[in-house]
Amino acid sequence: MVHTTHLSTKLLLTIVPLIFVALGTSVYLNNRYQEQVMLDQARASAKTYSDIIRESLVDMMLTKERVDDAYLARLNSIPDIQNLRIHFTTAGLHLRESFNQEERLARLKKREQPVATLSPNEQQVFRTGEPIWELKENMFKALIPFKAVAKCQNCHAVPLNHVLGAAEMDISLERISASVKDNWLRSFVVFLMFTSVAIALSIIMYRTLLARRLNKLLEATKLIGSGNLETPLTTDTSGDELDELTNALDMMRIRLRKAQQQIIHSDRLATVGRMAGSIVHDLRSPMTSINLAIQSLQRGKEFTPEKTQQWYRIIHVAIHHMATMAQELLDFSRGEVHLNKSTYSMGEFTVHLIGSVKENLERANIQFRVHEQYTGTATFDPDRLLRALINIINNAQEAMPQGGRLDLSVRRENSSIVFAVVDTGVGIPLEIRDTMFNAFVTSGKIRGTGLGLAITKSIIDQHRGTIEVESELGKGTKFTVRIPSS
Repeated sequence: MVHTTHLSTKLLLTIVPLIFVALGTSVYLNNRYQEQVMLDQARASAKTYSDIIRESLVDMMLTKERVDDAYLARLNSIPDIQNLRIHFTTAGLHLRESFNQEERLARLKKREQPVATLSPNEQQVFRTGEPIWELKENMFKALIPFKAVAKCQNCHAVPLNHVLGAAEMDISLERISASVKDNWLRSFVVFLMFTSVAIALSIIMYRTLLARRLNKLLEATKLIGSGNLETPLTTDTSGDELDELTNALDMMRIRLRKAQQQIIHSDRLATVGRMAGSIVHDLRSPMTSINLAIQSLQRGKEFTPEKTQQWYRIIHVAIHHMATMAQELLDFSRGEVHLNKSTYSMGEFTVHLIGSVKENLERANIQFRVHEQYTGTATFDPDRLLRALINIINNAQEAMPQGGRLDLSVRRENSSIVFAVVDTGVGIPLEIRDTMFNAFVTSGKIRGTGLGLAITKSIIDQHRGTIEVESELGKGTKFTVRIPSS
């Protein structure tokens, strides 16, 4: 489940930012749109106010021939309208002759707001007749022209749509701004709630629809990776891509199992062949000794009892040797080597070793010299150690097919017994020196599979000893075996 959690985390780290960006963009654009709508509404409200003011002023002029100051005061008291001012010049009104009384002109002069008090940009409203809108923080400033209509021509000698004046007002946007802020807050809360719900639902759906199936698939692939090719991968009937992947992996498992069975079968046959070759190779030496002893006994009627007993001992030793080798092969196949240690005379052991290999070496035209430097006692398994050293000597013999010289020395160094076997053979190829003690590693042999040195290494390891090899192609090889003396 840990891997599924990691996968969920990765998916969330990928999907959540995209969700936030998408929803955040949507919320931002929606609020910007609402702000624009509110500003358009404020602009429409200013236009409505200006139209009402213009109509009111026209009605006042037609009915009372003057502007009511109380009315303008009431307009300035409207909560959303501040600093209402009517900009005009008396000369710009173009009053007809009948309305040019001194009292009226003086009253207009008193009220007029000269156009010159406006900025150059604001003065454009008198030439273009188009309103000017300006947003400053929470205040919407509007400058809306008063255009002459038909009934204005009763008092003003101007054409239609002539700008007689302009209403300047500041429209407060505090209520709109508060609404916008509230809307932003509501949108943010909704955004968080929707995002949280979406993420929660995504996690639930993922774990329900995908995580469990992915976890089962992951466990199944682990079993396949560990070598278990017997457990089938369970599939469902969803027919989706994950189901197809499961089916494909199960087909791969079936094919791997068939291939594994074929390999195991081939491996077993090859191992049986190698073991058989190794057994024949290893039994050749004692069988030759038995055959020679029997032939000698058959035609040696004049042999003394002592000579006859010698040949019987050779047969006995060879048979014992063969039984030991058979047991070693069984032990090696099981990965086990059981030692039977005892305190033994190194002199007797060396004599036994010489007697086991001397005749074969002589027949192979190999000069065999023994440098016996230690004849005391030591604690070891004589049968196993004999087998290990015979394997080394047999390999040295095979390395000298045309004959040569083999030296054996036995000495004591501190608390160890050291055996050195030196031959003048062809040497060990570089490509197998690192693997020469592995089972079935061989090079340049007519018979055998290289199992002998693997058994030798195992026996020496069980004695808590070491084996070292020095070899030079074309000159020979030296094996040095060290085992504890007790």
